[in-house]
Amino acid sequence: MGRENKEIGKIGEQIAMTFLEQKGYEVLDTNVRTPFGEIDIVARRKEMTVFVEVKTRATSSLGPPFLNVTREKQRHLIRNALCYLKRRGRVYSDWRIDIVSVKLNDRREPESIELIENAVEEY
Repeated sequence: MGRENKEIGKIGEQIAMTFLEQKGYEVLDTNVRTPFGEIDIVARRKEMTVFVEVKTRATSSLGPPFLNVTREKQRHLIRNALCYLKRRGRVYSDWRIDIVSVKLNDRREPESIELIENAVEEY
């Protein structure tokens, strides 16, 4: 991933955290590494642990950011979530995976933010 893409990703994650907190989520952790990759945001909403994948784009030419969450990426997200829960002894707790899709304008400010709850289901 290029330097500019990483920068855009970090901006998107910060925007997503603020957005989630405004919606009543409690952010517990960010950028958690597991053997399967990285979890962008771990949050809590009521009694539910929510793993959030943030997708950010600065252009509309490729469609909405959430389209980047492929089947393969979904498998990684599930493995990441289960690894996180296992490490904390919470394998049997309620959890889900959400996606926050952030579209930035030319000034790298949020043009649109979309929350897709329970976007990835275990299969």
